[in-house]
Amino acid sequence: MTAPSPHELRERAERPRMRLVSWKALVKGTLRGFAAVELPIELKLVDCPIFVGPNGPWAALPSKPVLDCEGRQARPVGKPQFAPVVEWQNRGLADRFSAAVIALVEGAHPDVLSERAP
Repeated sequence: MTAPSPHELRERAERPRMRLVSWKALVKGTLRGFAAVELPIELKLVDCPIFVGPNGPWAALPSKPVLDCEGRQARPVGKPQFAPVVEWQNRGLADRFSAAVIALVEGAHPDVLSERAP
């Protein structure tokens, strides 16, 4: 594989990037808060949950609560249930998105994700 040319490097640097629009801290179990991010295609994802675990932090796409037949949030085993509203086509894309969001949050708020969950 050859090194990128100066032109290719300049094009990469000029490409629109994902940006952190807002951060709302909320520590509850493994949850550390919610990020709003804007993608280069001018799509804003609001309330992306950010978690920490034994392997470090990760970001997920927004989801919605699953409701039972009485309109309350379903909790079949005591834990609230959530359903995806959008999905990545493969795990590689999901992992890249997660890493990019975590980098943005850590860049703007260096200490909020430093704690590992049990």
